[in-house]
Amino acid sequence: MLVIPTLIAATVTPPEPKTEEVVLDSAATGFSEDENWTIEVPGLRCTPNSETMANQAWDCGATLVQVVSTEGLDGVDEEVAMRRAVRGYAFGEVSTAKIHREGDALALYDAPADAIVLSRNGEGDFTDFDYIVVLTGGDFTHAAELIWQAFGHRELPVKAETGVVAS
Repeated sequence: MLVIPTLIAATVTPPEPKTEEVVLDSAATGFSEDENWTIEVPGLRCTPNSETMANQAWDCGATLVQVVSTEGLDGVDEEVAMRRAVRGYAFGEVSTAKIHREGDALALYDAPADAIVLSRNGEGDFTDFDYIVVLTGGDFTHAAELIWQAFGHRELPVKAETGVVAS
């Protein structure tokens, strides 16, 4: 009799994890639900991950995408926050990598931690708000490119640094 549950469990296939379109959402990052700023990332469907310290996170295959929000950062402070995100979310050291700035967005690739960090300044009522996105694991370059494009930019400036050849 005790063998029957084991046999049933061995034959039942676990359900596929639910995926959703990745949407950076200020309400999900702790800001008022009455006012929110979202950035949809077309083409990036992933499984929500609630096991990280980040405000929002998804498993995109072998890639972990973590999103944190900050307020009141300008210039140097924003760069420091990105460097610290490598330590806090990619478990590396405080990054010394080159930071690329394109208008309202920044990108860095930290080789020792093998992580890409992207940052996007707020707009409209959210000019004092920033998203910081940390990508680690697997071929994170594809997800990083889609997020960078959702930020309103074209070519991911750190792609060459990751060693990934354009397909």
